[in-house]
Amino acid sequence: MKKKIIQKAIELFNERGFFDVRMRDISDALEVSVGSLTYHFNSKQSLMESIYRYMLKTLEGLAISGRLFQKQGEELEVAAVYLEYMQQFRFFFQDTLDIIRTYPEIGQRHRQQVAEEVNIIKNLLYMQVGKGTLTPEPAPGVYDTLAEVIWQTLHFWFARKAILGDTQPGWVDAIRTIGHLVYPYLTEERKAEGLEVIPGIKVSE
Repeated sequence: MKKKIIQKAIELFNERGFFDVRMRDISDALEVSVGSLTYHFNSKQSLMESIYRYMLKTLEGLAISGRLFQKQGEELEVAAVYLEYMQQFRFFFQDTLDIIRTYPEIGQRHRQQVAEEVNIIKNLLYMQVGKGTLTPEPAPGVYDTLAEVIWQTLHFWFARKAILGDTQPGWVDAIRTIGHLVYPYLTEERKAEGLEVIPGIKVSE
């Protein structure tokens, strides 16, 4: 039952936003009493904490770190995988700031998660230097900053689209945007080859 509650809550949160859905809305959608719902989750906070743990478990199952070892020219498929994950839990990425302000314990864990994600991106960039895809860092800290900007672009992609009134997933545009951020740092040899990050999607046009 807990899994059904979590899945239904995520569905409603994605449709209406986290703060516009009450526990009663979830119980009504499941056709159970509020008492039955609160037997498993005694508050919206406990439900959100369980959902966040479920999010982390889902992300862990995607083995993002292991996907760093991609074939040449396919490295940004990591971004596509992450965007699919974000789409599954888009309510969280649209309401991140309000959620972590409301539930500080989730905020603390999420900050740790963000640090891990930025570090994965940094490792990916430095690996591409070793592979000859990216030039050596032009100045100390440039790739650290680039990693944070890439993370920001991914993490807030759905919030950006919601602000602009765009309801489509827009993965192609997101991956192209990441490609454009990376493009100035490609080696001349890699630029000459052209960088197709996923079939049919080129970094530059």
